[in-house]
Parts: sequence; structure tokens; C-alpha cells
Amino acid sequence: MAAFQLEVLDCGVQIECADQDAHALLENVYRSFKQPIRQAQVSYDITAGSSDGLFIRRYGDCPEFARGPGDFICKFDKDLIIETQKLRPDLYFVHAAVLAFCDHAIALVAPSGFGKSTTAWALLHHGFQYLSDEIAPIDPTTFRVLPFPRALCLKKAPPNGYPVPRDAVITGRTIHVPTSLFPDDPVAEPLMLSMIVFLRFIGEAQSPILKRMSSADATVRLLINTLNPLAHRQYGLDNAIAIVTKTPCFELLTGDLRSTCELLQAACVRDFNHAGIQL
Repeated sequence: MAAFQLEVLDCGVQIECADQDAHALLENVYRSFKQPIRQAQVSYDITAGSSDGLFIRRYGDCPEFARGPGDFICKFDKDLIIETQKLRPDLYFVHAAVLAFCDHAIALVAPSGFGKSTTAWALLHHGFQYLSDEIAPIDPTTFRVLPFPRALCLKKAPPNGYPVPRDAVITGRTIHVPTSLFPDDPVAEPLMLSMIVFLRFIGEAQSPILKRMSSADATVRLLINTLNPLAHRQYGLDNAIAIVTKTPCFELLTGDLRSTCELLQAACVRDFNHAGIQL
């Protein structure tokens, strides 16, 4: 039985894993979270099951069966994110990838399947740094985004020009790129949220379009992609209004990936210069 500990958004996580392959997968995906903890607030036991599967047992709950590595990491990741939200109701969780540009956070907000992770992976090759590809934990009192640097998860190989590293972890269902394989180190400290970009894919052969959004439209889009609205006053509406009022919001119709990255990079330079942010 191998044991290791994670610190996820200042919450202690203890994992006991009896399966060698599952242990190696967890190490690759969550290596940026790995460090000694004072106290475990969430505990997991991972054991091998019949029919080439794994049992995920969180302390005090019934085990969940996962069939194959792709299903295992998907179910474990989902449970970990839900438990973290319970432990940190002070944070406003948005379904978003988050990149840093000149020490400011850029949130790419969209439902699953809209290209957040692929766009995030490409942006890492255009001067951006990594905070997350799945959730944006926003402190609604400071408007800072906390890093959630688990391995970047791709559902399919990205277009030419942005190949995944040879040592990426391929489960058959997903491709996981550990943070150690990134062009630059992930961000370790919370950063001010300085831009929100709502993604919508229009086709690889299309030229991308970036347009400013009204606060009303952005508030609706942000609420739709909020993960824990019931933890906040007015079902998260007050926080959503405060966030979009303070933060420039855009809709990005993504097309050709390189053109999309170059368009967003230019927009960050332009808007940050206009706001007096030193680049």
C-alpha cells in the first residue's frame, strides 16, 4: 500500500493506493499538489477490483467502481473537486481554464467540449503560464484566482503545431500532460483576475473573432458556468455581478488555433496597456 498526500486549495488530502498503476497515474496528474499536510480533511483508499477495475473509497462513503485508467482518473478528479468545493465554500468556483499573462489571471470560461483545455495548451506556447484547465477558484472578496495545477487534460490530440509531449499520459479516454512537461512552470500563487473570455468554437478553418461583452450578458454566462452557486448569497448572483463589473469580459469565437492564440495575446497586451498594467 503506497501513501501520498496532496494539498489542494489549502485542504489536506490523504491517499492510500494499493494499485501500482493507479498510484503512478495519480502521481503524474497531481504532482504539483504533492506535499506533506498537517491534517487530512479528505481521505481516499484505492484498491484493485475484479474485471480489471479499481475501487475508489472516500472515508465514510461507499466505494465507487472505475473501469480502466480513463474512468478512474475521471471519477477521482470529479470527487476531489466536489469535496474541495465543500471545504472551501468561501471560494466562487467557475468551470474555466485559467492562464497567467504578465502576472494577471485570464479565465477561459465554457462548458465541457468547447476547447478550453486545447486552447490553454496552445496558449502555454505563446507566453502564457498555467493555473488550471478545469476550474477557476475565485476569491470574491479580492478577485484573485487560486491555482489548481493538476495535469492538463485533453480529450483528443491538439491540431498540428502544438503536439503533446512524448511522456504525456494517455489513458485511452484522455491525454494528461503533467505540469513538469509544460514550456514554463505553473503559477504557484493567487493572481488578480484581469480578463474573462467566454469561448465558443466555430471551426478550425475559421478566423477567430474577439468581441467585448456587456455586463448583463457576461453575468448570465458566468452564472451558467458556476459550479457552486448554492454556497453563495442570491445563488451566486451577487458575486457574479461583482466579478464581471470589475473584470473586462469578452466572447472569443475560436477557429484556427494559432490565430486564436495570437488574437488573445494581442488583446491582453492592448487591454493591459490601456489599464496601466505594466507588461
